[in-house]
Amino acid sequence: MLNKFCSLRFKLLIVLIPAALIALMLSFGYSAHSAQKQFDENLEQKRESLKRYPSVLVEPLWNFNTDALKSITHAMMLDPDILQVSIHDEGNNLVHQVHSENFNNVSIAFTLEEPLIYQNAHITQHAGTLQIIVGNTSLLKEQKGYFQETLLSLLLVAITMLLSVYVIYARLLGGPIQSLMQAINRSQGELDFAKVKHCSNDELGEITRAFNEMQCRIEQDHTHLKSSEHRLRTLYHSTPSLLFSLDADGNICDASDYFLKALGFARSDMIGKTLSNLIAKDHSPSGAERLVHTLFKQGSVTDFSLVIEDAVGKHRNVVINATLSAFDSYPGALAVMTDVTSLTQAHKELDRQANTDMLSGLPNRNQFQQYLELMVDTRKQTQTPFAVLFIDLDRFKSINDTFGHHVGDDLIRAAAQRIRNELRDADKVARLGGDEFAVVLEHIESPEDAAETSRRILKKLEGSFHLNDCSIHASASIGIACYPSDADTPTRLLQNADVAMYRAKEDGRSCYALYSPEQNKDTPERARIEELLRCAIDDDLLELHYQPIINLTQSRITGAEVLLRLKDGESLVPPFRFIPLAEETGLIVPIGAWCIEQACAQLAKWRKTLDPDFYLSVNVSTRQFQSDQLLNTLKSALHQHQIPPKSLLIEITESLLLHDNHNNIQVITQLDELGCQIAIDDFGTGYSALSYLMKFPLDVLKIDRSFITNCASQKDSKKTGLVEAIIQMSHSMNLKVITEGIETREQMDFVLDQGGNCTQGFYFAKPMTAAALDASWESLCEEVRIKCAHPERLLLDEKLG
Repeated sequence: MLNKFCSLRFKLLIVLIPAALIALMLSFGYSAHSAQKQFDENLEQKRESLKRYPSVLVEPLWNFNTDALKSITHAMMLDPDILQVSIHDEGNNLVHQVHSENFNNVSIAFTLEEPLIYQNAHITQHAGTLQIIVGNTSLLKEQKGYFQETLLSLLLVAITMLLSVYVIYARLLGGPIQSLMQAINRSQGELDFAKVKHCSNDELGEITRAFNEMQCRIEQDHTHLKSSEHRLRTLYHSTPSLLFSLDADGNICDASDYFLKALGFARSDMIGKTLSNLIAKDHSPSGAERLVHTLFKQGSVTDFSLVIEDAVGKHRNVVINATLSAFDSYPGALAVMTDVTSLTQAHKELDRQANTDMLSGLPNRNQFQQYLELMVDTRKQTQTPFAVLFIDLDRFKSINDTFGHHVGDDLIRAAAQRIRNELRDADKVARLGGDEFAVVLEHIESPEDAAETSRRILKKLEGSFHLNDCSIHASASIGIACYPSDADTPTRLLQNADVAMYRAKEDGRSCYALYSPEQNKDTPERARIEELLRCAIDDDLLELHYQPIINLTQSRITGAEVLLRLKDGESLVPPFRFIPLAEETGLIVPIGAWCIEQACAQLAKWRKTLDPDFYLSVNVSTRQFQSDQLLNTLKSALHQHQIPPKSLLIEITESLLLHDNHNNIQVITQLDELGCQIAIDDFGTGYSALSYLMKFPLDVLKIDRSFITNCASQKDSKKTGLVEAIIQMSHSMNLKVITEGIETREQMDFVLDQGGNCTQGFYFAKPMTAAALDASWESLCEEVRIKCAHPERLLLDEKLG
C-alpha cells in the first residue's frame, strides 16, 4: 500500500505550504513597508497641521491675553498625540506650558518649535517661541491595527488558497488518480481489466482514455494469448510427436499427452523419472547420460538415437532432438522424441530388399558381389581355390513371352529352388537378374569338382517344370571360372564365368563350359556388335535386303521377304551374330519398328513401279510381337504410305502357337482385323500340333529349309512324307504354302509335285538391296519364267519362237 507521506497529495502540500508562507511573508513585508510609509506620511501631515497654531497664538501672546492662550492650548491638548505645549516670550521666558497626563509614558515622535511673529500694518516683531512635543500613540495604534487587519487578511487568503487547492486536487486530481490506482490494483490482483469512468478534456482525461485503451488492448492480447496458449497446449498434447522437457539432471519435467499415451505411461509415473530410466534393459543407459551432458554443454542435440522401453516392455527405436529453453521462466530443455521403430524396420527391410531378389528369395547381384569380394579378400593369403558358376536359362525369353510373365516368374522360382537343392550349405547362390544365376562353390580341389556340381544342376534343370497347369521343358547353360587360376578379382571372376557361359550356349546349350583365356577373344566382338546395334538407327547402319518370293504356278515374282542386315564399315555383320543379341538386349523392338516403316515405304514404291499386287513378308520377333508398339507401328506405317494391309505378310514364330496365351491370341486377332496376312515362319521346327492351326486366323505356312534338304533325292522319306502332309493339309485349310531354301531344280520340282505353289531360295535369287532389285527386275522376271517352265513347254516355245 502507498505510504501517505509519499502520496501526491502530501507532496503537493509540501510544495504549497512553503509557497504560501513565502507569499504570506512577502505580502506582510510589503504591508509593513506600506504601513511605515503611511505612518511617516501621517506624521508629516500632523507636522504641517500644527504649523497653523503659531498664527493663532501670536495675537494673545502679544496682547498678554493669558486666558486666550490657555483656551487655545487646551484645545490643542485635545489631540491625543500632543504631549506638551510651551509658549516662550521674546526673551525666552516661559509664558505658558501645558502637558498631557501620559507625557512620561509615551514616546515622543517629534518636537516642533515655531517662532511667534507679530505682524500688523505697521510693524513685524518677534513675539516669542511655540514648542510642541508630539507623541506617536495614536499613530502606532493605527499602524498596529493596519498590521493586524493586513495579517488577518493574508492568513484568510492563504487558508482560502490552501483549501481551494486541496478541494481542487481532491476533485480534479485526487479522485481520478484514486480511481486509476484502484483500477490498476484490481488489474494486478485478478484477471480483471478494469476501466476508469472519468470524462474530461484535460490531460487527466487523455491519461484515462489512454489507460482504458491500454486495458482494452491488454485484454485483447490476453484473450489472444490465452487462445494461443490453449491452441499451443492442445497442439503440444495432441500432436503425434513424443514431446517432453528435461532439467539439467536429466529428469523429465513434463510430457505431452501423446507421449504418455504412445508409451503407455501415467503422468505421475513419468514426471520426475530420468531419461536413463526409459532406456531398454538390454541397452546401456550411458547413451541417455551422454545426451543430457551434450545437450546442456552445447545447447542442443540433433538426431540422437536411443532404444527405449515403453510401459509394456516393448523396445522402441527413437531419435531425440532437443534444445535448451530460451525463456528464463522455463529453465531446462525442450525435446521431441520421434519413434523410428517402423522406419528402422523399414530400413532393415530396404536393406534386405536391396540385397535380396524378391522373386526367388535368393541374394541379388549386389549381395553376391559383396560376398565374392569377401571371398577373394579372405583367400588372398592362402590362395585357396573356389569356383564361380554363371547359370543362364536357355530360351527363357521365349518361354516368358509365350506363356506369360507369371509363368516365367514361377519358372525362375522353381529353377532357383532346384539349384539351391544341389549345393552344399557352405555354397552361395544368387540371382543376378532376369534368368541369370551365380554360384560360389567354396571348397573345391580342382575344376572337375565344379564341373560335377554343374552336371548335377543341369540334370535337375532339364526335368519338366509343372507350372500353372503347363508342363515346361527348360535347360540351362553354365560357365565356370576358378579362383585364382582363371582370375584373382571379383569382377574378372564373374566376367570370365559369363564368357564361359556364352561358350556353353554356342556349344549347343544345356551344357557347361570351363573358362579358358581364348574365350575372351569373343567378348570384345560381342560388345562391339552391341554398340553397333545401339547406334544403328541414328548412324544409318541398318539395311534391308529383299529375297523374291516366286509363285510357281504363275511363273512370276509376286512378293519378297524382308531381311535385315547390319553394316559394319564395308562389310555386313552376319544375322546369326546380331539378331540374338538384339533379342537379348531388347533392341529388336525399335529396330523391328524401323524395319516395318522402311518396308512399307519401299512397298508403296514397288506397287507403283513393279507390280500393283506386289507384297512384302516381314519377320516379327517374339519380343516385338509381345510389345505394345507393334499394332500402332503397323497402323501408322500403312496409313502414312497408303498401302492396303493385305499387301503386308507378317511372319511370326511357331512358338507363339504352342500355347493359346491370351495376349498372343488377342494380337493375332487384331492383326487379322487390321487386314494383314499372317504367316507361321519355319513351320515344323517347333513341333507344334497341327490342331493349333485351327485356333488362329492364319493365311500362310512357311516350311523351313531343313525339311526340303534331301527331300528331292528321297534320302529322308520321313521328311518327304511330312512335307507332303503339310502341303496337303494346308490346301484343305485354304492356307498358302511357301517353301524356303530352294536351291536346285530338283527341289523346285519336288515342291511342285507335292502341290506347293510358292517358294523362295537361292535357285531363283539371293537376297538383294532394293536398288539391285529395281535394276534387275526385268531379267529376274524372265529368269523365273524360264526356270519355272517344264522342258516340254520350253521345247514348244522354241518351235513357236
